[in-house]
Amino acid sequence: MYVGRFAPTTSGPLHLGSLVAALASYLDSRAHHGTWLLRLDDIDEPRVSVSAENIALTTLKTHGMHWDGVISRQTDHIHKYEEAVAQLQASQQTFYCTCSRSMLRGKSTYPGYCRLKSEQPEEPASIRVRAPQSTLSFTDRIQGRIAGKLSDVGGDFVIMRKERIASYPLAVVVDDDATGITHVVRGSDLLENTFAQLYLIQQLGLAEPRYAHIPILNQRDEIKLSKRDNARMIDNSTPTLNLISSLHMLGMEPPAKLTKPQALLEWGVAHWDIANVPKQRAVSDFVSI
Repeated sequence: MYVGRFAPTTSGPLHLGSLVAALASYLDSRAHHGTWLLRLDDIDEPRVSVSAENIALTTLKTHGMHWDGVISRQTDHIHKYEEAVAQLQASQQTFYCTCSRSMLRGKSTYPGYCRLKSEQPEEPASIRVRAPQSTLSFTDRIQGRIAGKLSDVGGDFVIMRKERIASYPLAVVVDDDATGITHVVRGSDLLENTFAQLYLIQQLGLAEPRYAHIPILNQRDEIKLSKRDNARMIDNSTPTLNLISSLHMLGMEPPAKLTKPQALLEWGVAHWDIANVPKQRAVSDFVSI
């Protein structure tokens, strides 16, 4: 049984890179006659907004991508994050970290300043997992076999921020397990982050989904499109053009006669082959169509 998902953050409207990721996940799920779920990543309360959520939902509907079942939210799983942290603490795999951003600025790997802090300090502290030296690996359905060490890609990683907000690696593995996700299709900017997720999955005894990482969408200056950098939001008045552009970025060539979103999606499902998705890590945000 195939269960896929799209999980946008609700801190801003969807941009074209978000639409490409949603489309890839949607097509892969529908081509496998699977279930396609929608989860809203909404635990970072200072950044989320109701208006951004409504715009994101409207964008998916306008482009014909209708999800199955009810929408789930990260805020539904806060107690599960706490349980996962407690489980990792009980196995003595964590430590408290009081390092400031300025202390870590310019360091690509956590230098281990707080590794011996097993007791919770009085000042606000994040919780980190001690990164093992062992090699982790997985077979990505697009990128092939990926192997590496957590100690080489960030080192000891945060699972709970100082503000008591679960970090992405912890939240995503708990969320996916809670909703029975079997296949994850997402941007290649999260490829290295997968190592932390795999380690947490192993330590927490969760089911490991199959991963597929598509190229991320860069602006013409080679900077990744992102909400934080105010990437241009999707124009919902041109869904056909948006879908055609997205299909091209996924290595597909839809016929010119298809001028309706539903027709493009049906064609996309019928012709979807993940082996045709470009293996490069990034593509440009302008595509000839």
